[in-house]
Amino acid sequence: MICPKCEHDLEVVSYNDIEVDRCTNCFGIWFDHREQDELKKLQGAESIDIGDEFVGAKYDHMHNINCPRCAIPMHKVVHEAELEIHFERCPECKGSYFDAGEFSDYLAEEIFDEFQQVMHDLDSLESGQNLVDN
Repeated sequence: MICPKCEHDLEVVSYNDIEVDRCTNCFGIWFDHREQDELKKLQGAESIDIGDEFVGAKYDHMHNINCPRCAIPMHKVVHEAELEIHFERCPECKGSYFDAGEFSDYLAEEIFDEFQQVMHDLDSLESGQNLVDN
């Protein structure tokens, strides 16, 4: 396959038996349907996102991107949470393309959510402890 952003080759990269396609030039990553969600569950999956986030940001502003698998126009998706992540998604095959650094941000959001839950649990525990102390 060819990178939908810089038109260089995509190479297969495997992490825990999940294969994704990463650009040999800009290091953007193509995920077949749901692969990014499967990888999100695995510790260390951020190691596949080796690109420079500033290079990724440059490519993020491109429009009219075609799916590397189906060759039809992809939709721009803005995932708004603690970190705003922009990626492209194919309406046909449901694959997603993340520019360099975006998959790491996608994973960091999960870590942030877990951290927030731990802090909430600690606050609740400490509030309960304070009631016992009084």
